[in-house]
Amino acid sequence: MSAHSDTGAVLAVIPARFGAQRFPGKPLAPLWGRPLVRHVWERARAARGLDRIVIATDDERIADAARGFGAEVEMTPADCPSGTDRVAQVAWHHPEAALVLNLQGDEPELDSDGVGDLVATMKAEPRALMGTLAHREVDPLPLASEHVVKVETDAEGWALYFTRHWPTPEWAGGEVLRHIGVYAFRRPFLIEFASWPPGAHEQQERLEQLRAVERGVRIRVVESAIASAGIDTPEQLEALERRGPRA
Repeated sequence: MSAHSDTGAVLAVIPARFGAQRFPGKPLAPLWGRPLVRHVWERARAARGLDRIVIATDDERIADAARGFGAEVEMTPADCPSGTDRVAQVAWHHPEAALVLNLQGDEPELDSDGVGDLVATMKAEPRALMGTLAHREVDPLPLASEHVVKVETDAEGWALYFTRHWPTPEWAGGEVLRHIGVYAFRRPFLIEFASWPPGAHEQQERLEQLRAVERGVRIRVVESAIASAGIDTPEQLEALERRGPRA
């Protein structure tokens, strides 16, 4: 796994699955008058440095809706084990892409500037095979929840560990940030990553990024200035609907 030059394009993929166990049909659930996945797509369009944005799905209902609001869609197999595998399926068909981003389809308040900063950082640091976003949490209380993923970083901004738990013996004294589920990969590494079996820590924590950490791959963490509200349940969507969009 060597560093690669960034003369190629930047491809962003939004995986959108209809059959989520906790929230079936989530990508099409209405928020502020538009489908959830459309918010992500619009935020992605506002990010700097993306050459192409594709919504990857296995469901014609999502595909039809996405084409209806002008998005490019690629169909992927229904048996993809994860969103990352769905993104890797799309990346296979785009050898022109040097960088591939995985933008979660349930992040309606995706930080467009943060995504742009992540792309710029990956271009500036060719040794980084994988990068992600995180933000500082002013209130430490949310960090106690197992639903909130934490990342510990070293002094240079590389991830030391990711966890749902707090505290853990893995902490090595670095800074703890709240993780945001946005990833950037160099395309050859993404395809290799998707071919690896899940590791022990990944299965224990239910965190895919630990597959890379367990194999000694360093993940570059870029700080986002704002929090990003991911949607896992209908209740979270209702709360966001009541709160309204950020000004």
